[in-house]
Amino acid sequence: MSITAGSVAAAALGIATIAVLWRLSRDLRRGRGEHAAETPRPALVLTAAGAVVAALGAALVLADPWDTADAVTIGTVLGGPAIALVGDLVAERATTGRIVASRIIALACLAVLALIAFALPALVLAALAFAALLLLALAAAGWFRLPAMDVDDQR
Repeated sequence: MSITAGSVAAAALGIATIAVLWRLSRDLRRGRGEHAAETPRPALVLTAAGAVVAALGAALVLADPWDTADAVTIGTVLGGPAIALVGDLVAERATTGRIVASRIIALACLAVLALIAFALPALVLAALAFAALLLLALAAAGWFRLPAMDVDDQR
């Protein structure tokens, strides 16, 4: 395997995607305050599994960045972040009773990307998935706010 601009970009996107997923999970845990220790184990497993699947997706993109994405590449590049985001949603719902709307919006963006993914090179797909996660991270960092929905089980 030779080092090309595409392979360097694929490696950088893979590392950046994992870093953003870690940051999102960390920010959400920090926002729970005293509830952070109560994070259910299935949520942590989902978040970690999502990061592992995203890393596998980065390896597939690295193998051939300019080839049109196949089903396995699409499933790992988009599915990894989606699994991690579902883990974040489960953790937030279990500890605070809230559903973070920004996570739902990011999942919807990943779903829309899945619809057009077969027409895109793997590197472009990875870049678009990273862009969706980066926008979510910027929202979580306070650059702009998306609404949160309170869910009350007692009603």
